[in-house]
Amino acid sequence: MPSPSHARKPFPRHALSRRALLGVALCTGTALPPHTDRAVHTLPAAAAARQDGRLTIRVLLGRTTAAPAGGILGTAVWNGRRYRGTIDFVPDGGGVAVVNRVDLEEYLRGVLPGELGSRDPRDRAALQAQAVAARSYAAARMAERRALYDVTATVSDQVYGGLSAEKPETDEAVRATRGLVLTWSDQVISAPYHSQGGPITAAAEEVFWKQRSGTPYLRPVDDRVPGGGCFCDVGGGREWERRFSLDDISELLARHGRSAGVSGGGMVHAVRVTARGPSGRVTELVIETAAGRAVLHGNDIRFVLRSGGAILPSTNFSIEQAGPQVVLRGVGNGHGVGMSQWGAIGRSRAGQDARAILAAYYPGTRLAPLL
Repeated sequence: MPSPSHARKPFPRHALSRRALLGVALCTGTALPPHTDRAVHTLPAAAAARQDGRLTIRVLLGRTTAAPAGGILGTAVWNGRRYRGTIDFVPDGGGVAVVNRVDLEEYLRGVLPGELGSRDPRDRAALQAQAVAARSYAAARMAERRALYDVTATVSDQVYGGLSAEKPETDEAVRATRGLVLTWSDQVISAPYHSQGGPITAAAEEVFWKQRSGTPYLRPVDDRVPGGGCFCDVGGGREWERRFSLDDISELLARHGRSAGVSGGGMVHAVRVTARGPSGRVTELVIETAAGRAVLHGNDIRFVLRSGGAILPSTNFSIEQAGPQVVLRGVGNGHGVGMSQWGAIGRSRAGQDARAILAAYYPGTRLAPLL
């Protein structure tokens, strides 16, 4: 996932075109959302790349050691997949970066099937909400003006399968919301989202703990259905369990702790939760070692306590230690900030339209045209 971001220059609303789209209506409508993790930031979209009057996004498809001179124009093929736009081969250190340059709206047609997908007409509103969130995230990344590319094609940013992934129902969601992004105080937000947040979503500062201040539109949202259950229950079992030995945790801390700002210190003796956030998620985890205490915060916990190479599903868990064995039992999948994808599907099937879904998960934001 993208690393937690700090304050950045705001995106002035007056930079948005007023030519069209102010009157776009969002319509109401079985998906399998992945564990997408998104950091939080607001950025100046006026800096987004434009080509022939259109917004062009640069997507890193991968790297290679050798590539043909120049690029591939029109519908292009790379590693067995078809992509709209062009593919460029750009020198990148000792290798070559494979970069797809494509119109933003066409890029989104290749994103939605991998980020949400749908096989049920009842999910139309969820797909439209996903299109707005994905567009907002992409526009924010484009405005960063990175040297070689704007986003990757993986869960590090947004899953992107190009032309080969496109589906009629997800194309319709992109068309129905064309150009619309989420704004807060005249700034475009990146609109983080995740697979399944459990009964309460997370405040940004609970997860992206290095942020210096709270984000008003990313606060805990009660996702429970009146009368019992949770909107995200349509996704099936949201409970999980992971078991570790103290030796396992010692090895994980030595291998992954440095990226979280801590280092391994020999044998682990105990693991305990020392702080939780408003949503109930663990915000501070203390690991007692032979050399002292290692303290993990927020989303860093998930990236250190891996199981089979996969990061921890969420930070919404309890700990039970019995001798050398540690058991974590939790709920949810993903960082928990912003929109719950399964929750959006549940809300859509309950009759909420896309505007209501976005207003629920990003309270206080407004829709505005980007193109």
